[in-house]
Amino acid sequence: MALELKGQTVTGVRLFGEPREYRDIHLVDVTLKLCVLVRRDDLGFGNVVRNAVLERCRLDACGAQGVFFDEVTVDALRLAQLRPISGCVFRHVTLRGKIGSIMIIGPGLGLPDDAKRVAAAVEKYKEVDWALDIRDAVFTSAAEFFGVPGDLIRRDENTQVLLRREASAGMDWRDLPGAVGTWSRRFKATPFDSIVVVAPKGSKKFREYMADIEWLHAKGLAG
Repeated sequence: MALELKGQTVTGVRLFGEPREYRDIHLVDVTLKLCVLVRRDDLGFGNVVRNAVLERCRLDACGAQGVFFDEVTVDALRLAQLRPISGCVFRHVTLRGKIGSIMIIGPGLGLPDDAKRVAAAVEKYKEVDWALDIRDAVFTSAAEFFGVPGDLIRRDENTQVLLRREASAGMDWRDLPGAVGTWSRRFKATPFDSIVVVAPKGSKKFREYMADIEWLHAKGLAG
């Protein structure tokens, strides 16, 4: 399925059906509103978005769940009414330019087959050499990626650091400064042993985030 759109608004597209591949997509100055791509009963990641480019787009109350994103480039993205991207797997996905507040989490749906969903995501990532490239992203607000193995994220080592589960083991998050406590708690919500935490360069609180990252470096906790 190929799709090319420019300067349009797309509202209320809700894709819940049989697994399929959406490929060769090019969106420029497009707003997606109340659009979702969800596959809850497919542990094989049969819903695939492949060979897609989004330029200067806007997402408003959109969501994705259980999707495999493969060879995708996002160049500047505004996000309204943040909804976490849940239980998805990424391969060769690049974020660059100004990116709004984003949260990528694991399955964690509270459904009976959660353990199977987690196991399926872990297994799928074994096929991935790198998942995300966020080196040239200028995040304008909080950016969290604890649903992705940190070792598979290409990052700016100055503002985007790797944390390992073993390094934070035994720490009480209440004793940790600033955002560090929140970051350390993320290991309770991810099956992966490493995550990447971010000081968003475009945020008004950038210096506060950087102080937390510098604290991690000083304690030898940041990779």
